[in-house]
Amino acid sequence: MSDEEARAELPLDDEVRFAEVLRVSPEAAELAASLLLALFPNRSWGRAHVGRLTAYFARPPLDQAGAWRLFDKLFELSERPEWRARHAMAREVTDVTGRRLELLVPVPPEAYEGGEGLVGPFATFEDANAWGMSVQARELAADALQAGDAWLCELFRLGELLED
Repeated sequence: MSDEEARAELPLDDEVRFAEVLRVSPEAAELAASLLLALFPNRSWGRAHVGRLTAYFARPPLDQAGAWRLFDKLFELSERPEWRARHAMAREVTDVTGRRLELLVPVPPEAYEGGEGLVGPFATFEDANAWGMSVQARELAADALQAGDAWLCELFRLGELLED
């Protein structure tokens, strides 16, 4: 089904709500905005800040085909040498707020200022895990994950996952 056909089945614009599509690191925010406008020119877009990340919202929301199309482009971007060198990561996230895509560049450990985030790189799993344990707050959990030849530490809200 094309975007045109999908639009015909949707209520009038005033009745369609914005839905979160993508969160990106500040370094990739303008690139993401350009990509969204190029891939989906017939949608209305909004953005807001969620912590240090920029969140993009679409009206009408993307369908699954549109989300996969966007994810493919985000993955291609994250594999480019300039982004790969920065350990950029494209991924799909499902949490209590719903499903969205992310394009994240990790924050260096010395620049981490608290809250949810992707931090690194670290040389080993043990380094990433130890760092995560050292900053883990009561409401946050930490996971070490590999990105190419480096390790990253993801900090996320555990309470929201437990409530789900």
